[in-house]
Amino acid sequence: MPDIVTKHGTIKTPALIPVVAASYGIWDKWIAGDYTAPWNLSQGVILSLYHILKYPYRERISKEGVHAVLGTDNPVYIDSGGFQYMKKGAELDPVEVLRYQERMGCDIGITFDFPILPDMEEQEKEARLERSIASANVMLKEKRTDMCLYGAIHGSNPREITDYMHQLDSGFSGYGIGSLVPRKNQLTHLVDMIYQVRQQTEKPVHCFGITGFPALFALSYLGVDTFDSWAYVVAAAFKEFVHPVTLSRVKNIKHVDRLPPCECAICQQYSHEDMIRADSDSEIILALHNLNIFLYEMEQIRESSRENNLESYIEKRSQTTNKRVRQAFKIAREKSSQPSF
Repeated sequence: MPDIVTKHGTIKTPALIPVVAASYGIWDKWIAGDYTAPWNLSQGVILSLYHILKYPYRERISKEGVHAVLGTDNPVYIDSGGFQYMKKGAELDPVEVLRYQERMGCDIGITFDFPILPDMEEQEKEARLERSIASANVMLKEKRTDMCLYGAIHGSNPREITDYMHQLDSGFSGYGIGSLVPRKNQLTHLVDMIYQVRQQTEKPVHCFGITGFPALFALSYLGVDTFDSWAYVVAAAFKEFVHPVTLSRVKNIKHVDRLPPCECAICQQYSHEDMIRADSDSEIILALHNLNIFLYEMEQIRESSRENNLESYIEKRSQTTNKRVRQAFKIAREKSSQPSF
C-alpha cells in the first residue's frame, strides 16, 4: 500500500497513530517534555477537536498551531469529535470544524460526522447517514488550505457503505471509517465492512477506534492504511501491561511477582515498581511500554507487507498470540479470497 504524504512528512503504511485526549491530565507532562511523548515515538498523532476545545491550551493551539504546542514535526490528524459530541447530545457546524482544523495547522482533518449505533431506529440512522454525507461534502467544498481532508464514512452493512461512498463528492484525500467501535468484537462484521470500503477506493483508509491486536493483523492484511489507538493508555490506567510475546494484557500487575521479560526502551530504563505506583508518572511509564509494543508489532507488519510476506508473518506470529488473532486472520483471508463482482 502507498505511503501517505503530508506537510510534515510521510507516513509509512500500515501505521498505528496514537490518540491524544488533550484534556486528560497526563498529556501535560508529555507536552512539557518530562517524558518522551507518543507523537514522537510514532509516525504521527491524532487529536479529537472535542477534547481540544475543552483544553486549557485551546487558544495557544489556535494561535501557534498544534505542532508548536506539541513540540513535534510529525504529522497530526485532527478528528472532528463527532462521536464524543453524539454522546453529549451536541454537534458543531461543519464549516466551523473545518476552520478550526485549518487554523491549527493539522496535516489531516476529518469531516464532522454523525455516527450510528447498532440499536438505532432505521429512520434516525438514515437521517444521520445523510447528515454525515452532507457535512463531508460541504467541508470539501469550503476547504481553503492544502490540509488533507478525509471523509468520514459510516454504515451498518456493506450495502450502506457502498451507497454512502457513492454519494460523497470526489476530491477527498482519504477516508475514515467510523461507527465500528460498538461492534468491534464482531470480527466477521468488522472484516466485511473494511473489505467493502477497500473495494471502493485506492485512497488511504483510516480505521477509528479498532486497536486490538486481532484487528491490527487482520485489517492490515485487508489493506487498511492507518489505525488509531487509545488502548495503550487505557490499559495503563488499569495497571495492565501488554505482554511482548503473547500480546495479551497482564492484569493487576500490582499483585504479580515479576513482569514478563521485555526489551523495549521503557523496560530497560524503568522497573516493575516504577509502573505500579499510584501517580501519573507511573501511568505514563506503563503507557509508553504498552505503546512501544503496539508500535513494534506494527513495524513488523509493515516490513512484512513490503516484503510481500505478510500472510506468512501473521501465520507465524499467531502461534504465540491469543486465539482471536488466528480467528480474525482466518476470517480476513477467507474474505479476501472471495471473487469480486
